[in-house]
Amino acid sequence: MAVGNKQLHEIESVFDSYHISPHYRQFGSVFLAPSRKPLFVLKPLKVGTVRAYLTGELLSQQERCPIIPHIVKTATGAYYRWQHGNRYLVTEKIPGRVADYHSDKDFKAAIIAMSSFHRFAGQVLQSNPKRWAILQFCPKSQWPKRIKEMEICRERAIRFQDDPFSRKYLKMWHCFYELAFRVLQTLPCESLSAAPTICYHDWAFHNVLIKNGQAHLIDFDDMIVDHSIHDRVNLISRYLRLHQWATSALLKALWNFDRYYQWQKGELKLLGLYLSFPYEYWMLGRQYYIEKQPWSRSFYQDQWQRKIGFFEERLKILDLIESME
Repeated sequence: MAVGNKQLHEIESVFDSYHISPHYRQFGSVFLAPSRKPLFVLKPLKVGTVRAYLTGELLSQQERCPIIPHIVKTATGAYYRWQHGNRYLVTEKIPGRVADYHSDKDFKAAIIAMSSFHRFAGQVLQSNPKRWAILQFCPKSQWPKRIKEMEICRERAIRFQDDPFSRKYLKMWHCFYELAFRVLQTLPCESLSAAPTICYHDWAFHNVLIKNGQAHLIDFDDMIVDHSIHDRVNLISRYLRLHQWATSALLKALWNFDRYYQWQKGELKLLGLYLSFPYEYWMLGRQYYIEKQPWSRSFYQDQWQRKIGFFEERLKILDLIESME
């Protein structure tokens, strides 16, 4: 992430307000103060006031959940620093390496961390559900909006059929649209009987650190409130993509969850429904046609191959899950 001189001065000012030496180094989208022990991490937040507050509220209870970072409050006791219209969060750095889901040990550690985090987060949510209601994810209302966006993307792709990405997008549109529409017809019949929890939402390898064999969670910008199946699907789908949606990968994932974060009655059916919705196809189309992210053609090609490919294998996986419940 490129940072201009104005923001660099602002970051120095934020470090100074925490009485931290302004000698720092940038690491991705965060800034480290290497002269301190423990190391401090300053993160520019990309979320609004409510999300920033709730993130601080969650991290302030780190003693109850050691796999999340310890927050460093401002001199006035606030969770984050407000500086020239920007919000900055400071936490203690968790030493460790980025997770590798090719490793069975790392995948197992992520599942155990998910179980631990959901137990803690569920208690936080139950203590004040109204406060967290703003983060509620409701598939019955959210998925129709995403289907509508898929229709918008199709219209725009038709106008740009000379574009290789558009031709590829259109070729698969009916397949993924049918999946999404079928899920929407089935979902209202499902009852999410289990109590919701706060979900981490983004189990990408770079958001999970491994320290002494234990997984730690470090980025809470995208957390939402939903059934725990939301996080299970997020992690399992990443694992399946790594293994090209192989049946053996699904069976291994289900076995590991059954061992370290047991399935409850009805959850495999929910797994199939959540996994059926074409989240990656919707998101990539949205980024290309609606957000118009200025990424290179090769980047979009890589994203397509990793996230959208292997459609037939995906259908076999969904059929197998349906037969299990």
